[in-house]
Amino acid sequence: MWAKSALLSAILAAGALSAPVSAQPRPHPESIQPAWTMPVQYRGGGQQELRPLREVVEELRAQYGGDYVSHRLEQGASPVYVVRWRMPDGQIRDIRVSASR
Repeated sequence: MWAKSALLSAILAAGALSAPVSAQPRPHPESIQPAWTMPVQYRGGGQQELRPLREVVEELRAQYGGDYVSHRLEQGASPVYVVRWRMPDGQIRDIRVSASR
């Protein structure tokens, strides 16, 4: 019986001593790779097919030059990728691109 109590105490103590997720160090933004595997189906008000992020990035690179930094998907009636883009002159811009096909 005492072994079970000791094991339970050890488990609880380990959980209490672990750092919360928000306190753990974040990787440097430039070391993060883009999430090329975005969901194919957007399940908002209905089912819409999303454009692959890779396609959007290739389009932006052809149009503006520069490099991908990060993105987020704004969900709604018509979903939009907000792509953070480093222009060839080094400026960072947020570009809104339709995520729908």
